[in-house]
Amino acid sequence: MQDLINRTGATEFDQIVLGTFDTKAGADWIAAETGVEPFLTTPEPGQWYWSAGVSLPDGAMIEILGPNPHHRGFHPLKTLLSRYDTPSPIFWHIGVSDFEGFCAFAAERGAPVDQIEHLDTASPGGRRAYSRGLLGPGFRSVRPCIIQWKARPGSPARSAPARMSVSAFELSHPDHAAMNTVFAVLGLRQRISAGPHRMSIVLDTPRGEVRLDGRGLSFEGPGALLATAQLWIGHQFNRMTEWARPAAPVW
Repeated sequence: MQDLINRTGATEFDQIVLGTFDTKAGADWIAAETGVEPFLTTPEPGQWYWSAGVSLPDGAMIEILGPNPHHRGFHPLKTLLSRYDTPSPIFWHIGVSDFEGFCAFAAERGAPVDQIEHLDTASPGGRRAYSRGLLGPGFRSVRPCIIQWKARPGSPARSAPARMSVSAFELSHPDHAAMNTVFAVLGLRQRISAGPHRMSIVLDTPRGEVRLDGRGLSFEGPGALLATAQLWIGHQFNRMTEWARPAAPVW
């Protein structure tokens, strides 16, 4: 079953996702801190998010995730991202070669893959197609998302030699022992250490070492409903603030 996981050099993540209140501002911040210019993607139709990216060695990627400015609906993570002034790690993906096969294997071992979605769209940047889900039950950001790419758009940055690498990827959680057992059963090499719910990466960049730390996120059990309700209230407040904001003068 380990053969279903796409290994990328010394790591096994396909993507590490950095949350930010604004994708372009987050990409500019990363460029200023690291000396590496992220590439901006075209927002996926109907999706709440907009991404930028930085290629890593062996095909892995840093994704910079912010709200899609054209999306007007509610999504918990979209509202949550407004709290991130600078890009911070919020979750991560592993890539697999057989999404359905991995889901079946994980479910048999008490780690169901939740919130499964399939996407296949064409944009000016190329065709983007994948199946993905969350390693459950529920959502904890130290547990990986699962993704199988069917088509992945290219970019000049993705085809150029990578100028940034991840020298450390660290996860911690109070329930580390139980989750490490699941990781081992599923064939994951990554381990979680004892401590508060957190994610951290250390980047080796042209401007030296850059460390990014992020508080862990959880949406699981009865607490998920309360957290979602609080974010919905925040979303409504933000909408009212936008409506109350005076229109810009026309000169």
